[in-house]
Amino acid sequence: MRGAIQGFLIAISRVPVRDSAGKQAAPGRLLCVCRALIRLARRLGARWITGPVHRRHIFTVAVMLLASGCSTLPVPKRVVTDMASHDYVLAGSGGPAVVLEAGLGDGKDAWAPVFSRLSEATSVLAYDRAGYSGSRSREPVRDGAAIVRELRATLDRLGLQPPYVLVGHSIGGMYMELYARTYPDEVAGLVFVDARHAEFTGRCLAQGARWCEPPTLLEAMLPPVARRELAGETATRKEILRAGPVPDVPVVVLTGMHKPLEGERFRAVWLATQRDLASVTAAARHEICDRCGHYIHRDDPDRVVNAILWVVGEVRRRTSGATP
Repeated sequence: MRGAIQGFLIAISRVPVRDSAGKQAAPGRLLCVCRALIRLARRLGARWITGPVHRRHIFTVAVMLLASGCSTLPVPKRVVTDMASHDYVLAGSGGPAVVLEAGLGDGKDAWAPVFSRLSEATSVLAYDRAGYSGSRSREPVRDGAAIVRELRATLDRLGLQPPYVLVGHSIGGMYMELYARTYPDEVAGLVFVDARHAEFTGRCLAQGARWCEPPTLLEAMLPPVARRELAGETATRKEILRAGPVPDVPVVVLTGMHKPLEGERFRAVWLATQRDLASVTAAARHEICDRCGHYIHRDDPDRVVNAILWVVGEVRRRTSGATP
């Protein structure tokens, strides 16, 4: 049974997707769902997958994956530093350069809904952290300090000059916050896309909320590197709290509040910590999207593009000495 399930999913995932001109296009959402369910089947076994108690959970996961979508970017390149190698996409010109950091379990493709539009206005980089796609690192520990060091070396090797506009989604927001606190002179602006506050987990658990941490089912579907990043989150939180202040730069905090599965207590703590995140500097703006889920850049890409370009514009205005 287990082999039959995997064979069926693999067969579906190989069905070519064609565009309106009849040419074979990049794999679509179905491919992403099938690959994720294949990973789940391999990890948990067919008996678990086909059990009557869990069928509805598999269906729920499939719906969530379909809703999140899977977009693609142009063919990536690879950059190698003394610390790591990273697959990346770099486009556009001018400054400040925008650096996109994906959330847990995601790579550069997560930014496809906003990447091309951002590249029309400035230089923009999306990359895979070590362990995702073909990216590799010599450092087995996946905490924020290691990820920030590797990103900084990558930016230097690519010749992207600071200061940067750093954009982080979910746990990627924690990494970008740590970068800004550690190297404040290299940061011109910040955009947090439903980013996790360093103190969220503790405050969430203290309120007795559910889903303060990824459920076992979803954690089982994560690639090994994502589980290592999850294991390193405690160290990342401590690194953020020990670091210096966030520089006085333009900041936008984008918050998605459409989280029906998490419950009211979770949402209350999430909103409170998002407001705290928006108070890190006097120049911060906070936008709440009630219809957006965790992936605001998929649910409302215009909002994310506008937020990033607003920060880019503010940085250019400050650099030119212009008055508002």
